[in-house]
Order: sequence, then C-alpha cells, then structure tokens
Amino acid sequence: MKVCIVDDHEIVREGLRRVLTDDRSLDIEVVGEASSGEGALEMLRGLTVDVVLVDYRLPDTTGDVLCAKILKAVPDCAVIVLTTYLSDDVVQRCLDAGAHGYVTKASGLEELRRVLHDLLTSGSAARERSSSALVKRLQDTEGKTGTPRVLTPQQERVLELVAAGCTYSEIGKRLHISESTVRFHIQRLKERLGARTTTELIATAIRSALIRPDVDSSNV
Repeated sequence: MKVCIVDDHEIVREGLRRVLTDDRSLDIEVVGEASSGEGALEMLRGLTVDVVLVDYRLPDTTGDVLCAKILKAVPDCAVIVLTTYLSDDVVQRCLDAGAHGYVTKASGLEELRRVLHDLLTSGSAARERSSSALVKRLQDTEGKTGTPRVLTPQQERVLELVAAGCTYSEIGKRLHISESTVRFHIQRLKERLGARTTTELIATAIRSALIRPDVDSSNV
C-alpha cells in the first residue's frame, strides 16, 4: 500500500512514517510527504498512491477542502483525515468531501492501524457515512486510551491565543466573543484537562498535542 502524509509539522510526518513502515502487520510504503494543501496536490501529480493521510488544519486550507481536491485529482485513492478535532459538523464536512476515514490523534495509533488494515485487507475503502456514529466510536476509543478529549475548534483557538500571550480582552476581540465567554472557555478547559492554573493548562495541552508548542499569535 502506497501512502502519502500531509501535515505541517515535520515531527508528526516523521513519526507517522516510522510507525507505519515499521509495522509488519501493514505492508506500507510512504511514497511522499507534504506540509501544505498546495504542496500535497503538487506532490500527487507525479505519484501513484493508494492512501493520503491529511491533517485537518493546514496552513493554506482545511482537510475537507483538500480531500475533495485530492479525490478529484486522484479518484482511486482513499483519503483519511487525521486531526485533533472531534465534532459532528467537522466530521460530516470531511465525510461529505469523500473522506474514507476520520481518525483523531487522541484515539491513538491503534485506531489508525485499524482503518489502514481495513483498507489493506478489503482492497477497497468502505467509507464511513454517519458522522454521529463515527464520533461516538472515536469518543469511546479515546476514553480507553486515557488521553484527554480533543477540543472544539473554538476552544482550540482560545487556548492557542492564551498560549501566544494574548489577554482575555484581546482574545475576545479576535474571536468576536465577550471577555466573559473567554473566561468561561478557559475554566471549562481547565476542568476538562485537570489543570489548576492557566500555565498548567497550556503545558498539559502541549504535552497532549492538543495545541502546537510554537504558537504565534499572528498566525492564530
């Protein structure tokens, strides 16, 4: 099975490449890597590929938009979205775009192996259709791994801006929400991740790969 990896973090691409190629239960060859949607489409023009692993959040696009473009360019390949997001609307957008699988980073490598193994053994991709059923299954999987639940897009934006040094007032203006709403999000995030202080919250989120360690407020 020929696989391409699309993620803007080199360490994630390297980790996935090593894990997938070292797994003897999967006959996988990583034939290409890209850090952006544009780079992925350019890369795929010269490759024969069976599966493309796509991060949902990329510098120049989102996973659902890129998925549709990839399948238009390479109709016979399968796209699996690999992300921190787990919500019905995001999952449904990816499924509507033609994604054959949706795996959260919090659900662990076993879930990714399961999806790839299904593709490898069946010879074709049995596409997930129901976002609600898929979200429930992934939530159950995440609970078994003991990994903190993933964030909603709004929660992630709030946390990234806090990590970038923005005040609650600045965050509210950036996201067009009230300062009290920002405080509410931060309190809920502390409860969810078991953090007592904002500093501990940011450190826990980074360790759990829920936000990037190199957040720049100008890019959030």
